[in-house]
Amino acid sequence: MIKVDLHLHSIASNKPAGYFSEKIGINESYTDPIDLYNTLKERGMTLFTITDHDSIDGCLEIAHLPNTFISEEITTYFPEDNCKVHVIAIDINEKIHQDIQHVRHNIYELVDYLQENNITHILAHPLYDMDGKLKPEHIEKFLLLFDNWEVLNGTRSHLSSKLTVNLARRYSKEDILKLADKYGFYKRKRDFISFSGGSDDHGGLDLGLGYTYVEEGETVEDLKKALEKGNTIPQGLHGSPKRLAHMVMKIAYEGSKRKYNIGDLKNLGDEIFSKGLEKKKSYSFLDSLIGINPVEDFIRSVIGENYEEVKKDPHKRIYSFIDSLFPYIVKNLKSMKKFDLQKFSQNLGMGILSFIPISFYIGTYWQRANEKNKSKEIYNKLTNEYYNEGKVACFTDTLFEINGVARTYQNIMEIAKKENLNLNFITSYDSNIDDPFIKNFKPLISFPIPEYKELNINIPNFLEVLDYVEKENFDVIYSATPGVVGLYGFVISKILGIPFVTTHHTDFPEYVKKYTNDHFSYMYSWKLLSLFYNNADKVLSPSNYNKKKLIEKGVEPSKILVFKRGVDLNIFNPEKKDEMFWKKYDPTYNGEKIILYAGRVAKEKDLDVFVNIAKEFEDNKDVKFAIVGDGPYRKEIEGKAKNIIFTGFFDKEELAIAYASSYLFVFPSTTETFGNVVLEALACGLPVLVSDKGAACENVIQGINGFIVKDNNIKEYINLINNLLTNKYLYMNLRKNAINLSKNLDYEKLLMEMIDKFSLGLIKKREMVFA
Repeated sequence: MIKVDLHLHSIASNKPAGYFSEKIGINESYTDPIDLYNTLKERGMTLFTITDHDSIDGCLEIAHLPNTFISEEITTYFPEDNCKVHVIAIDINEKIHQDIQHVRHNIYELVDYLQENNITHILAHPLYDMDGKLKPEHIEKFLLLFDNWEVLNGTRSHLSSKLTVNLARRYSKEDILKLADKYGFYKRKRDFISFSGGSDDHGGLDLGLGYTYVEEGETVEDLKKALEKGNTIPQGLHGSPKRLAHMVMKIAYEGSKRKYNIGDLKNLGDEIFSKGLEKKKSYSFLDSLIGINPVEDFIRSVIGENYEEVKKDPHKRIYSFIDSLFPYIVKNLKSMKKFDLQKFSQNLGMGILSFIPISFYIGTYWQRANEKNKSKEIYNKLTNEYYNEGKVACFTDTLFEINGVARTYQNIMEIAKKENLNLNFITSYDSNIDDPFIKNFKPLISFPIPEYKELNINIPNFLEVLDYVEKENFDVIYSATPGVVGLYGFVISKILGIPFVTTHHTDFPEYVKKYTNDHFSYMYSWKLLSLFYNNADKVLSPSNYNKKKLIEKGVEPSKILVFKRGVDLNIFNPEKKDEMFWKKYDPTYNGEKIILYAGRVAKEKDLDVFVNIAKEFEDNKDVKFAIVGDGPYRKEIEGKAKNIIFTGFFDKEELAIAYASSYLFVFPSTTETFGNVVLEALACGLPVLVSDKGAACENVIQGINGFIVKDNNIKEYINLINNLLTNKYLYMNLRKNAINLSKNLDYEKLLMEMIDKFSLGLIKKREMVFA
């Protein structure tokens, strides 16, 4: 058996990795070759080498140790456009290394030299565009040049690996010969491509975590024969931005401590970035005597109760420390009983420093997303296919609450489960949710919305959400709500370069206007909202009324997609009528006709209009009014009219009975972007009276299934209600039309159309997993 990491770096890779590192004088790696060897041995490798950039100095330092061989990662170029390529040469000597330096600037000459001298070589990370010059044509030339490809690289994504393997296996002998005719050369020695793996470690953290496995053999000669026969198996960890960020942090730290005086940060960094806190330092004779490590104690206090669990895994330890540092600082500041300038300054300084590693994370996720998207772009051009996994992430702040938006996404989830769609709901609740269609991130901070005490603003850990989305390779991010979770979706889409779609479900600027009576706040909230929408790929609108308003407020018309909603007629239908239903909520009920409102009990729903209408009927013994729902405005209106029944929230089954057991539905809200309750009421056979402001009126055909009231005129509402109470023919005609027209709104079909629109047509069914 052979296990060998065929891509890794030591301090001999001593050039800066980019512009920034060059300016501050930091090299690509500071890993000591002897430490590297020992770590690989601890992690089960059986052969040992180092692939430094254009150098074998690291290999020479371990050449006296058992089972080592000399290798290097050669930097070469296509002479026609200077596109940079990396090629790994294994089992070489000092003379070969010197010869390579003379030919490495021309990839064709390099391959000729390696082949003429029977030097085993591997094309490293084929889809990685190192200098912005990699094109599909280069990949086609790789297919004519290299028999061995590295497909598992510990700093590259699993997706890039998958696409690389697909390309290497896609081309038949006939296809390759066509490429040879196209480019005028063919340097391959065999028909198939062998695969290898390596960690590409630069920081010493991931050595041996990506490697090449051979089932039979022990020596480097056996390894080379296995490559020749296609018997090598890449194994281990693919790259993740989080681990790569830790590697970059460690390299930056190692370079900084060598070049600059970083004071006490040196002790902290040595503990944080060690491979498992295996090497303990004594900070004074007394510390050593009594077994105290003040730096480790500080790390323990920051990480908290998870310290023992994460301390031996460098990546978990680094992440836990960085992730816990800011909350730790906030906790310290809160615990200060009296102001202490020194402690305040220390914590403030730590707070500012804590954002530096956060920027490393975000920068690395962004860079790796660009690399992943470039790999997909090249793959798509080569195959004339659009590669996607058909996965959609739906970010929502509300999923289990009782409101129209939450109910919409509960219904969508039911459809997704029924159709086994690759739709994942991302949300944040302080509870355990065991559902394969939901990814819940518990909030770090949670507090109630000022005007909606029953609703919380939940703020989850941004980096955890970012890491999850990156790993899952979603093709579309859809934000159902513009709350914290929805905004996370927007920001993550920009970092990862994923198409972003959202929906204008709620007219927040109108809410602002209702609660503040401040025109400036209303206009400013529209400016922010339109800016948000114009940075989306598409914006869904639940009504044409809403679309027109969005355009008036500055949203680009080409971005807006109108979708229709249906109603589940299995639940909402006239058959649910229960003559004694209302007696449960009003013991004095005696068969009176119920005029119903259903929805949130909030100021923006114009419930003062409903209450004032009810007052006009207080002396009418044949009529009662009912408000189904709850909310912050209930206390304001409860008791203002003695003929109103307040029920609180209903689930949809009970709500359907409430509709079917009522006589008429009155919905005066002027802030609706759709008004789902109107459809539900119509489906249950209720004629509907609505305001002409807001989108709810789109569901009403004047005089056919209800009436639209101009400017919420209370007298007009009263006249219409009286007419419908006395004119049985008119009432029954409206009722019949309401039921019949609702049959055209195929609930599941319209939900599937909505899913298709917010997924940009990319959603697929989940792959079946068999135990």
